[in-house]
Amino acid sequence: MHTRRVRYLLQPGESLTLPERIIPQALRVGLARDVLGLDDDHLVTSPAVSIPLPRYTDGAPLRGTPGVRPDALRYPFMWLPEALRDRYDIATDEGTIPESDDAWALRIAFEMWGNGLYDVDSGGWLDILALYDLDADDPATQDRIRSWWNGVDDPDLDAIDIAPIFVPDDNEDSDWASIASLALVESFEHASMALSALDTVALCELVSEGDLTPLGTSDPARAVSSLVRVARSRFASQPEISALLNHLQTQADRQTADGPTLVGEITPQLSEIAQGLYLAYQPVLAEVANSFSDENLATTGN
Repeated sequence: MHTRRVRYLLQPGESLTLPERIIPQALRVGLARDVLGLDDDHLVTSPAVSIPLPRYTDGAPLRGTPGVRPDALRYPFMWLPEALRDRYDIATDEGTIPESDDAWALRIAFEMWGNGLYDVDSGGWLDILALYDLDADDPATQDRIRSWWNGVDDPDLDAIDIAPIFVPDDNEDSDWASIASLALVESFEHASMALSALDTVALCELVSEGDLTPLGTSDPARAVSSLVRVARSRFASQPEISALLNHLQTQADRQTADGPTLVGEITPQLSEIAQGLYLAYQPVLAEVANSFSDENLATTGN
């Protein structure tokens, strides 16, 4: 049994929570599709978490999901045990509601970090296949994974179970990640929204100057459409802002839309919206950042 770490989207020293910038966040959605083989419907993205995570439909395992790359099974988030796959029922004043994408993603991020599956210093993930002496880069192993993924029994792959890595359910500390995610998800979302707003302004400036590289296209109309779509995904929790962005998306996606005209008309409006959001949520960003300062963490540790 071998212990090794592999990278997935993050740089050494980069946290799983509170993404530093939206520009790499936007690019990471496309990278996640390529690295994992999952389409957008099978990915969970959250402004509170730095990476896209796989979506576990109805809490079922991922096995059999179309398109998944065999080597993607090295990552621990592809093997979540039932207790982590399932969404919790959250009691509210209006009744019981299922755990949101944001709360779930933040809970998984805490579990990955807290149980050593993700190492911040190296930006590396524990290679689950290597734990079972399986080489994800070996074509023969990849063929075995493809067969197993499609329903063929394989004693080695059938034996993979990462549940023992996590705190047992009967331990009094087992719910720490859930408690933390529910307590912090709103603050993290708002803090991340401030960062997203700041970088949306930066993206708008780049597009206005003709630099479309961060949006992966040379077509101004497509760049504006993608830019608005990214903003919609980041600010979805704001109904009034969502309505404005939906209107801009409709304008950007008109078949007769002229690229330079869209850049001149839509980009300034989007930048103004983002600037307003940054001013609104920057105090929360400062508070969250301060709570994770070295001085405060040292005080907490004592």
